[in-house]
Amino acid sequence: MSIKFEIYRDGARVTTFEPIAATAVGPESVPIAGDVTFKDGLLIVSGIEEGAAGVSLLWDCGSIGQFMLETTRMLQRAEPYVLNVELVRFRLMKIIQKQEDWNLFDFSKAEKYTTRLKEAQALFADALGKLNEPVEASKLADQALALAIDLSEQFALFHADLLINRRRSSGAFVKHIFGCRADATIRGEKYKDALATQFDYAILPMTWKQMQPQEGAFDTEAVDGWIEHLSRKRIPVIGGPLICLDERQVPDWAFIFENDFDTLRELAYEYVHKVAHRYRKAVAMWNVCAGLHKRGSFNLTFEQVIELTRLLVSQVKSIIPGARTLISITHAFGEYNARGSHNVPPMLYAEMVTQAGITFEAFGLELEMGVPATGHFTRDLFQLSCLLDKFSTLGRPVFLTGICAPSRNTPDPAAVSGGKLDPARAGRWHRPWDPNLQAEWMDAVYHLALSKPYVESIAWGNLADMHPSVPGGGLLDDGLQPKPAFTKLQEMREKFKSYSKR
Repeated sequence: MSIKFEIYRDGARVTTFEPIAATAVGPESVPIAGDVTFKDGLLIVSGIEEGAAGVSLLWDCGSIGQFMLETTRMLQRAEPYVLNVELVRFRLMKIIQKQEDWNLFDFSKAEKYTTRLKEAQALFADALGKLNEPVEASKLADQALALAIDLSEQFALFHADLLINRRRSSGAFVKHIFGCRADATIRGEKYKDALATQFDYAILPMTWKQMQPQEGAFDTEAVDGWIEHLSRKRIPVIGGPLICLDERQVPDWAFIFENDFDTLRELAYEYVHKVAHRYRKAVAMWNVCAGLHKRGSFNLTFEQVIELTRLLVSQVKSIIPGARTLISITHAFGEYNARGSHNVPPMLYAEMVTQAGITFEAFGLELEMGVPATGHFTRDLFQLSCLLDKFSTLGRPVFLTGICAPSRNTPDPAAVSGGKLDPARAGRWHRPWDPNLQAEWMDAVYHLALSKPYVESIAWGNLADMHPSVPGGGLLDDGLQPKPAFTKLQEMREKFKSYSKR
């Protein structure tokens, strides 16, 4: 059996459709193994276990944007569902859930949102009443979905306003809130000064591939220069991640050990030992490991992932007693989990390292949007707020160690991808990406994140458009001239100085 969907656009049945970034989805919105194809006029989810499941995919919602959206979980059956209807069903369900989670039922100042929710629910009810006329049902569902997405974003921002005011009145913000991730391969003094003078702290990557290009041979010159510069300017440094098993961050020579966990563990242990010892006096906090739940090209068991995490954190602690450490989550929506049987859903990993007795101080979280690659397609503000809420029960602060979005809607030859990734194929937030939209997105997302009492600080992912991880993702252009997002960030820094506890 399988789950099938009819798809409608502007009231017409779709006969050709490309399911972009489509995955099967199980309970708790966790992507699961399965095949999503479009065949004979139907979107088909097959290859899944018996029981209920849903689908997640990039969906164009009209003028409000193009986002990764998902359906509710539904039973496998011969008769197709109407995708338009099931997408809005899930969004309305989530709004009601968060209304309860956020204690906003019968909240007088939320009345206008409640009224709009009733409008969306009425349209959805009308759509359900016309399921035997799927063309009409899809039209009503499309109207309801556009209204629901806009409403849910406004709802999330309204809730953020409430929480920001509470944090501000209680003096709950830390002194060093706004940081930026450096590109350690760039050695220009102007670039370094821009980071050292315009941010509260720096994220300094210390990737295994960069610092140990050959087995047994370390190249620390670039990082040494950065450490010296930032120390001279008295800028706090978060060092790392030290170990990430992503293909771009592991030395080429280490891949011969992809099926030899014992050797991999010893090599990673040796690398962390040398780096932590070398920079023990200069780094304020260590981002020890990132994305181990994704595992990359290494065929590790879940137990080995936890063991490696424990070993590396303990190694830093043994070298630097009292060291503050991060364990970072990447690809937090977990789409990668649908692609390989050896992966671990991100929140399951987060829960397990919390329960496994590993002594670490906080979670790191990377969120880069607007790139057509697994885990980086565009999400709306409500989805980002819901994601952050998942960390509220883990009992650890959260540091956003790399957050970014494009400032252009075309491929960027200067980007890490070499121009291979086109932001226009990754969705859009309200309109196609441009420098002003990047600033608006940053303002909204920072506002959401800093409203969460467990989010301690935020670091933007790219200082300048010089080898950015996201096309046009820098706050400065390639000539180190400020873009609107840079100006917006400085305005936020000034505002939050008065909120920070001294």
